[in-house]
This record gives sequence, structure tokens and C-alpha cells, in this order.
Amino acid sequence: MVHVSSANNFIKKSLAIIVPELLPVPPVKGGAVEHWVHEASRRLNQTKFDISIISRPANSTGIQGVNYIAIPWTKTEHFFYRLKENFSWRNPLRYLAKMQNVASYGFRMARLVRNFDLVVIHNEPNLLLFLKSNSQQKITLHMHNEHLSMRIFRPFYRIALKKVDKIICVSDYIRKNATQNFPEYAHKFTVLFNATDPKVFMPYGKEALLQVKDVVAIEEDKTYLLYVGRLTEIKGVHVLIKAFEQINLRLPNTRLIIAGSSFFEGATKTVYEQLLVKLAKPTNQKIIFTGYIPHEKLKYLYSAADIIVLPSIWQDPCPLVVLEAMASGTCLVSSAVGGVPEVVDNGINALLVEAENVEALMQAICNILANPYAMNMMELAAREKIITKYSWERLVAELEVML
Repeated sequence: MVHVSSANNFIKKSLAIIVPELLPVPPVKGGAVEHWVHEASRRLNQTKFDISIISRPANSTGIQGVNYIAIPWTKTEHFFYRLKENFSWRNPLRYLAKMQNVASYGFRMARLVRNFDLVVIHNEPNLLLFLKSNSQQKITLHMHNEHLSMRIFRPFYRIALKKVDKIICVSDYIRKNATQNFPEYAHKFTVLFNATDPKVFMPYGKEALLQVKDVVAIEEDKTYLLYVGRLTEIKGVHVLIKAFEQINLRLPNTRLIIAGSSFFEGATKTVYEQLLVKLAKPTNQKIIFTGYIPHEKLKYLYSAADIIVLPSIWQDPCPLVVLEAMASGTCLVSSAVGGVPEVVDNGINALLVEAENVEALMQAICNILANPYAMNMMELAAREKIITKYSWERLVAELEVML
């Protein structure tokens, strides 16, 4: 519903922001998309937008002035979610179970957003299928991953994208891949790079060591490598563990912290996680699995580490870990995949290596640890780039124009 402000003589529009069917906003259970929505919505101009966020129940106080609309889980949805978790991503039954959850969530979401002026759906194109045609409503799809390239859902997406006025992608990598699959909609695609807060992710010095002591006891005479993210095969944690085994032979004082779980807070242990524990056995006294860590604690862990490693073996579209690591003033070593090279200048503000190459990852980490001056220069350059180009203020200013 449109509201006209006589004082400022402009139209205030109602904005519905919808996240996928699994996690809540505020992001009390984690989730990169949910965190993104939380941070962006707190900065959107509430004199221009009447903001509502639709998600699973968070049972938590959110941002003042933002309306939170919860879609509770049903018993049937819980059953299909547990079913999905028992199948690997290669099993078609996993996607059938997911579609039940999406459909159940989508039908209820569609009823809730009928009267909104602006509707933004994050990262789940199938939710578009449930929206009723409304010529007075502007619909935006915001893609954080390359789901639009998934062959199994492509026929559904082709129908769904007819309803969209604009498709925002977090990297040009996603945009290019999507337009190859849907050239008829190429004119709808645009890029809005992600952001982070350099006042939150920053060098904390000695304070960081104190703040993380309940997670891991950082010893000042040791060197710490840090992985942050989901423990799934595509993230390449097994590659990092194999590289660490060789790194530790050369540099016995190195330690590896692996922070994350298979799917954020409360996730069950998967076969892959069990494989990681098995791989870690030769150096298990020097590898620390922390499990899921809340976002407010991660900022200190980023700062406490010496090197942050992103060993992805898939085309990671634009991981927030990259921005958070660079903002923290901690050296980043990452696979040269997906949208990462769009942010990172190799050898200037981080190091890029070939994905799934244990030897290359090991050499890059050992070489930079042997050159503390170059490492420090990269860290300074990385933080400066985030401050100047990847702030939330820049992102929200661009987003408001797109809406």
C-alpha cells in the first residue's frame, strides 16, 4: 500500500522482503542471506519504505520500525526437512523434499504479500511461482548464489522469471551464468556487490584473544589458520585439511581452526563432517573444530587468526567471508573461483590459488608466512579496499535506486 507524505511530498512505498524457507530473520540461527537482509534492512530509509520481512519465526527482537511476519513450521514441513537432510545433494529425492517445503512456505508467503507495492525475494526463484499477477506490484529477485544455473529447476525458473521486473546478482559471475541460461531475460539482470561493516570486522588486537578464549585458547607463539563457513564438500574443507598436514610438517607451530557446521546452528553431523574428522586424525591435536559460532563472536575470531582460508572447490559466487576477512585486516588466501576474483586483487590485497590444488594452497600459505612484510601490506590494502568500496552505506544507496 502506497503512503503519501505531505511534509516531504513523496510517496512512501510498502516493501516486503522474503528470505528462503529455512531460516529466520533476525538471523538468530545464522545464514548468510538472512544476515544480509538484517544488515541491509536496518539501513534502508524508513521514510521512503514501510519495511516488512517475511521469514520463519525468530522469536527475537528485531530492528525498530521493521515489521516481522513469521511463517511457522508445520509438522509436514518438519518431516520433509528431516527427509531432505538424510539425502545427499546428488539424490533427486532431496530436491523433491525441498520442493515440498518451498511450496508450503510459498503459498502462505504469496497470501501475505498481495497488497505490497514492492516485493523482494532473496535467493529462492521458485517462490516466484506462487505470486499472483499484479500489475501494480514491482517484483525483484535478489540472487546470492547461482541457483538459476541448476538444470533440474530451469523449466520452473523460465516460468518464474516472467513475473520479475529486476534480478539483482551479487557478482557478475552469477549474472553471466544466468543470462547464458535465460538470454530472453538478460535485460532484467543487474549486479549489486555485497558489503560488510568495517566498524564491526576490524583488527581488535589483544581484545580478540580475550573474546574468543571460550571458543579456542589462542597461544601467542602459535600461528593460526582459520576456515569459516559451512562444512560441505563444495567448500573444500578436505582440501584445506590435506594442505594443513603438509604445512604443519614445515611449520610445526601452525594450528588450524575450522569454524562452522553443515548448515548453521543446530545442524546434524553429516557423513562429510565425519570424513573431515577422519582426515584430521594425523594432526588432530593441532586442528580445532569449533562447530557453529554466532556472528557477534566471529568478528573476534577473524581478528585473532593469522590467515583466513577459503578453499572452495565450487564457483563460490561472492562469499561474505572474503569481505569480512579483508575488513578484519587478516591475510586472506582463497581459491580463485566464482565471484572472488571480482573482489580480490591477487598478490595485492589477498592471495588466490587454483581450486582443489593441495600443493598450491600449501605453498601459498607457507610463502606468505615466510614474508611478514608482504603479508602486512596485503592486509592493509585489503581493509582499505573494503572501507572505500564495500560498505553497507554504498550498497544500500545503490539498492534504494534499484527498488
